Amino acid sequence: MIPAEWLKAVCEALAQEGDRVTITGTAWARWESIFPDTFKPDLYAVLARFLSKGPVVGRRIYGMRPDGEVYAFFFEYKKRTLYGKINLRLPEKRIVLILSAHLPDKGEEL
Repeated sequence: MIPAEWLKAVCEALAQEGDRVTITGTAWARWESIFPDTFKPDLYAVLARFLSKGPVVGRRIYGMRPDGEVYAFFFEYKKRTLYGKINLRLPEKRIVLILSAHLPDKGEEL
């Protein structure tokens, strides 16, 4: 399970958007290729809704840059299962970097 503290901090950042949320170019390109009629705030809202629903199954990813707490998880949008990976930046734990939001590349295992 992804820790509740991490979920809360990420959801708060996603809700506020602005300078609290960034997304890699690759992550955005992959999302946009699946859902071409959406905008970045749409993706942030999808992730916030999913992550705020309660316990979320995920896996901690170590060794990512920049420094942060990174979790990978599966989420649903428009009847599709998608793979997400978000970095909650350290040390402040206020900024999120979306690393992935796309169809799973490696099956259904995190």
